[in-house]
Parts: sequence; C-alpha cells; structure tokens
Amino acid sequence: MLKKTSHLTLAVVLVAMTMLVAGGVAIASNTGFKANIPLARTVAGGTNPEVGNNYLSLPYFNPYVNAAGLCQQTGLISAGLQAAQIRRIDSNGVVSSAVCGTAAANTLQIVPGTAIIVRNVVQTIPANTPTNMIVVGSHNPTLSVTIPAGTNAVTNLWFSVPYHTTAVTLNDLCLQAGMTIGGLQAGQVQVLNATTGTPTTAQCGSSLALTTSLTLGQAARLRQTTVSGPRTFVPAHF
Repeated sequence: MLKKTSHLTLAVVLVAMTMLVAGGVAIASNTGFKANIPLARTVAGGTNPEVGNNYLSLPYFNPYVNAAGLCQQTGLISAGLQAAQIRRIDSNGVVSSAVCGTAAANTLQIVPGTAIIVRNVVQTIPANTPTNMIVVGSHNPTLSVTIPAGTNAVTNLWFSVPYHTTAVTLNDLCLQAGMTIGGLQAGQVQVLNATTGTPTTAQCGSSLALTTSLTLGQAARLRQTTVSGPRTFVPAHF
C-alpha cells in the first residue's frame, strides 16, 4: 500500500510541476482545469502575419460552445480596436473566423480536440503587450482525434493538446500518434511562437522534436509526411 501511495503521489507532483513549468498558473484535479493563458498582441504594419496568432488548446469538455461563449466567458474584448477574433482551421485547411461581439461568433462552433486561434483585430499600444485569458474545462478521456491523409500543406490536424498530457516534447506527441522519422509512419509537428510569429517545425524522431518542449495551453499542428490513410489516436494523459 505504501509503495502504491508513493507512486500515486509522485505522479500527482509531476503533473503539477509540468503545468507550472510549462508557462501558466494551472489548477488541475479530477473535476477539471483552470489555466491562465498569456496572449500575444498583433503588431500594426508588421510583415509577419503570424505575429499575434495565439494557437491555443481548449479542454475537451468546456462551457463555451461557440466563439461568442468563449469571448464572453473569458473576457475577450468585443468592441473597438482591441476586439478579438476567433479562428478555427479544419483538416482541409479551411479557416472559419468570427470577431467577438458579432453575429458570426454565435455560429462558429468550438470543436473538441481541435485548436483555436485567438487574435486581436487591430494592434493596440504598447505593441506586443501580452494579456491573459482564463480557460476552464475538463477532459474527455474517450475522445479520439484524426490526422488526415495526405502530405500537402493543408491536410493537417490543428491539435488541442490536453492540459494534463503525458507528452513533454514534440516527439512525445509523435509517439502518441504513431508517427516516426521515416517510412510509412513519417510525420511532422509544428508549434508557433505568437509573439514573434516564428514556427518551430520538427520531423518526428529528429533531435529538434526530441528537445522542443510543449507549453501549457499551446496547440500543435500534426501532419503526415507520407501518402497514407487517416491516423486516429486517443491522446494520452495523466
């Protein structure tokens, strides 16, 4: 009994440490999550359109339902120069978007397991001053996600990484999805720094994938790099 209790305690401590080190104040329990997620702002006149695109994960069970609910319940601004825009990219690369406070926000649905992008419509002063978004929800341990077939630039899964994922690095996500550095299972993972607009794109099994750490609340793009069928998996978690 003491040995089992010790192992359980260690697992709980590791989860808590992972969440704190990952870059956010997070509270996790068997009932849900509450995380303080920083948001980078857009920059007026910038040459990199990805600056200020916050690719975020949401808990699979959440109270938001659609973009309007997300805006209202997380305090995202719905008017003026600081109005936020919510985007979602499907597996065929089709972008759906809505500005907080508009009618379109009521019809843009939150899809469990799929990432969202939060972006300020217009840059505010001072540039790149981060704000925060409090995210709440819980996990659905039975939900599976699918990386689409194909190798082109649009057939991706913008993956909502669970807040209590067992993955620490990009390569851990590869292993969960069954993707390797070569052969028929070859794959790729990408994450984006919203402040600089700089992507980190790593081939599964590469040294970059093995050494690039995940950040709490950050989404990842998963892509197959060989011509094979859809790849479905259940994300691992503590």
